[in-house]
Amino acid sequence: MKLAALARRMAALLIVPVAASAAQEPTFEPPLVGSTMATVMPHVPSAAGDPCIVTLFQDQPVGEAIDSTPIVGQVRYNYTPPPGCQGPWAKVVLKVDVTESGTGPYYDSSKVYLRLGGVDLFEGSMTKLGTHPTWQGERDITDLSALLAEAHKGQFALIPETDMWPGNSQNASATLSARVYFYRASVATPAQKVPDAVFRVIPQDGQVTLPHNIVRAYLDIYNQEARWYTCVPDQELYPQSPFWSPLAMGGETKSGISVPGQGCGGGSFAQIEVSIDGTPAGVAPVFPLLSADLNFYYANTANAPEQPPQMLAYTPYRVDLTPFAAILNEAGEHSISLSRPANAYLLLYQDKGSNHVSGAVTLNTLAGSASAPTVVDGLQTNDDVRSGDVTTRLDRDFRIKGFVMTSHGRVDSSVHQTSHFSNTQQFFVDGLVFPNYRHYRQHLWIDSSTQQHSRRLRGNSVLDDDVLTASYPLDLLYDMDGYVFEDEVMLVQPSKGSATVAQQRNLDATYQHHGFGTYTSRVRESFNSSRTHDILHQQDSNWQSQAQYRFTDSQGSCYQSAMTALDGAVATQARGVGCGDHNHVRWHAHSDGSPDSLGWTH
Repeated sequence: MKLAALARRMAALLIVPVAASAAQEPTFEPPLVGSTMATVMPHVPSAAGDPCIVTLFQDQPVGEAIDSTPIVGQVRYNYTPPPGCQGPWAKVVLKVDVTESGTGPYYDSSKVYLRLGGVDLFEGSMTKLGTHPTWQGERDITDLSALLAEAHKGQFALIPETDMWPGNSQNASATLSARVYFYRASVATPAQKVPDAVFRVIPQDGQVTLPHNIVRAYLDIYNQEARWYTCVPDQELYPQSPFWSPLAMGGETKSGISVPGQGCGGGSFAQIEVSIDGTPAGVAPVFPLLSADLNFYYANTANAPEQPPQMLAYTPYRVDLTPFAAILNEAGEHSISLSRPANAYLLLYQDKGSNHVSGAVTLNTLAGSASAPTVVDGLQTNDDVRSGDVTTRLDRDFRIKGFVMTSHGRVDSSVHQTSHFSNTQQFFVDGLVFPNYRHYRQHLWIDSSTQQHSRRLRGNSVLDDDVLTASYPLDLLYDMDGYVFEDEVMLVQPSKGSATVAQQRNLDATYQHHGFGTYTSRVRESFNSSRTHDILHQQDSNWQSQAQYRFTDSQGSCYQSAMTALDGAVATQARGVGCGDHNHVRWHAHSDGSPDSLGWTH
């Protein structure tokens, strides 16, 4: 039933009407039909007037190789606020241009990041298409205005996440440029109310000294991570395990003279738990980022030409830590730690009328609650076949409450978060002992959704009432055949693979702000692909994909973009369908689905 439903979904989504007219739009230049690299993501909308532009660096190479050995390239730069263009600003936008220049294709994800004062401004993955594509990533960084108002040192880097074949010239390298656009406040686009302070957070028990008049606190986490959803329970990774197979999807991507180790343990569940001074304080879901290469030998499985959700430019997930404001105000250093490796920064709003704000956490049902999923391992061995299902599930429901005594009186805050996670993996592995590996099937279905409901009250007056819902469904059907290759040594290599992917990123937000009313926004992003690759003869069949993006809000914004691709090139595209054939996005809208602080409401 699941396979039939996925097939119907693919058939329906691959029929996309072509827009009747090309309206002038302030966001996103659509790719030409025939392009070999494309995305449906919108650009960040601009504010009124001409911006002040600060060039962080221009055409800077990074990640070059020496003697065919990739180097983790890190380049430093100096930042100075734009002279004669001081804040507060209406909007600040970062644009990063990347030209991939490594010889290739090269394998597994290489991540680009850009930091200022230790705070990550941008993160994204390389496409590794081998055609030296140029692409642009953008972010609305208005909430980081407090950081941008002062001079800082910065750095950017390209981090290859795999070892390369010794003696091979394949390597990951790129040329980067980055600029920051500062839009002055005007009557049409007034200055935004932004956080008063920004602090870098070191994921593993990082110590930080904070001000003592915090009234609101938020943690933005880059929560994208590849491959974890393909892993198996640890008990399945015994010596001679069929899941350590060159036919498997690559979880461990180190390679050398022999074939790469594939497969990974730890189970197929991931969440990022946030702790403050050792006490659980929040949870962020982990986005199931698709890797360009599902297998070492199966390059660009699902990203040519269209890029899957979050591939090029990550957007952070925002965790509301406001109920812990009183704890963060206490004297001394504080530890803000994450349960998984991820980059994050802390956004703080302060009480201008007080140097010290007291209060307390009054309820925390997250502390002590179950955080480990239920795993049912149904794998069984029959002759030379190991098959069955592995199901992983966790439902969470917690509440955290606190208050602070501000210069305007007591303010109570609460966070009620519910989440559902389930991952069903279906295996059929034919050939359990090397070199008898013949076929490897792994089909998985993920249902992941999280709702965060935050409220702030002063007495009976509601200051803020926000409900944010994120869901990340993923269907991935992977099959690989193998053969024995004998040269000086006997190796098993893949011969023919197929992959069908259906992924979504759905975001719903409802904000109620005192004195403003209610604002809602909605993102619907989908990506579907199907490809069969004859690895021995480097031939493809059934190679098609579709991507679609839609954003709407209650202020009249409407953005729609869709495209289909056949045999690695854009076939059709549609824009503005359902938006009056013309995309129009308000200047303040977060049409990329990034966190919205509602700083534009006045």
